[in-house]
Amino acid sequence: MKIVRIIAMACTALILTSCNRIGAVECNSADGQAVISSLLSDQITQATRSQFGININEPPTNEAKIKEAVGQIKILIEDIRTTKKDEASSKRSCAATVKLVPPLTMVADAEKLHATLGIQSIDSLTQAVGLQRSADSYTHQLTYSVQPTDDKKKVYGEVDDFGSVAHALGTIIYAHITLPTIEASLQSEAAATQAQQALLDQQTQAQSQADLELATAENKLAVQAYSEVWKSLPDTVRAQNVELQRAWAKKKTADCNIKAAETSTDPLIKEAARLRCETEQTKERVEELKGLL
Repeated sequence: MKIVRIIAMACTALILTSCNRIGAVECNSADGQAVISSLLSDQITQATRSQFGININEPPTNEAKIKEAVGQIKILIEDIRTTKKDEASSKRSCAATVKLVPPLTMVADAEKLHATLGIQSIDSLTQAVGLQRSADSYTHQLTYSVQPTDDKKKVYGEVDDFGSVAHALGTIIYAHITLPTIEASLQSEAAATQAQQALLDQQTQAQSQADLELATAENKLAVQAYSEVWKSLPDTVRAQNVELQRAWAKKKTADCNIKAAETSTDPLIKEAARLRCETEQTKERVEELKGLL
């Protein structure tokens, strides 16, 4: 996609009533580079605004931050080559390497946010659009054209196929601007989750404690019933069954310890399970002893 811009030429002397008329604008002229740099900056700005979902007809709430961030990216046009001269229109077709130098903190913020959210890495994103990264900058091969307007007082510029690069830089800027807000939101969510979990743990603890108290009371009643039935047996019957009772009690303890260990690692839940196991076996033994009466 081609993007165009026209800018007025700067006057070379303040005493003139108008700017001097100019001839052809070359690919490497200061005015030509200025209009192309301005075009690239505008594309990056628009790409960033689209990341925020800003409608061009609406007052953008993040416009100041966007402009500040875009302004921090140095745009250098290097290795300029003239690929074609159109003598009939003074148009120059050009190729160059555009060097984009964002602050290292901006890129680091973007990398951090993308890693936090588990989305495409900045390296992958920039490589996908053909940006070559060095230690502190990105480079891209650019084609463009420049020419003076008919009145020879303005420069007309046109840039080819920079949209995907602008989008990648807009993504970096968007992440840089939104990182503090998103981090604060994630921290708030984490704190809320932690508080909810703490409340749930507290409620679970209270529930487990109440269940243990119930299991203890049930076991106490079962033991009382067992004791009453055992005492009611004739002395001779008790004497005949005393060793059997000891073996039963020993097995009951072993069985219920295993069952409790299999139930949970939570001490309260584990103890309640052990008591309920003993209560169940004690009730069964009570019915067996009643058959000896």
